[in-house]
Amino acid sequence: MNRIYTIITISCALAIAGSLSSCKNKQQDEDIMIEKIIDKPQSKATSMTKKSSSGKATWAGNKYEYTIRRAADASLEDVDNHDSLFHDNRIELTITRADGSQFFSQTFTKSSFSGLLNRDAKEHGVFLSMAYDKSDANHLYFVASIGSPDESYDDFTLVQLIIDRQGATTVASYTPPETAM
Repeated sequence: MNRIYTIITISCALAIAGSLSSCKNKQQDEDIMIEKIIDKPQSKATSMTKKSSSGKATWAGNKYEYTIRRAADASLEDVDNHDSLFHDNRIELTITRADGSQFFSQTFTKSSFSGLLNRDAKEHGVFLSMAYDKSDANHLYFVASIGSPDESYDDFTLVQLIIDRQGATTVASYTPPETAM
């Protein structure tokens, strides 16, 4: 029994001595290694400038004024167009009668014309502009453009917004009139 007690005592003493000597011999490293995390710059979408235009139209013998206001809308899905990111736009069209009363007011986005757009225009086009085109006895016609905001590219789709006498809207494909040369 003494022999077992002696072996246990010696083993414990060696273990304590080993742990104490390992603490004394270990040099503390003063350098602290931290991995540097570099944030990748987030690609920010570019906005087209706000634009407002107005004009007058004669329709069924009456005078009307229209105002078209374009603004970037960050709540819409950003558009990747020719390796650049753009905010899409919304366009508000307001039409007033000669007496100042409002006949029509509605805000449009690219999705207002989605049934007339090909896949590329839906995915990569920005709602660029709207302009008054003409009127006939029953309708006012406006042309909307969806395409590349980069002026160095000539890719866009024209669609027609048609407003009837009750203020209801329809959309149609637009073919520019032939010009005489």
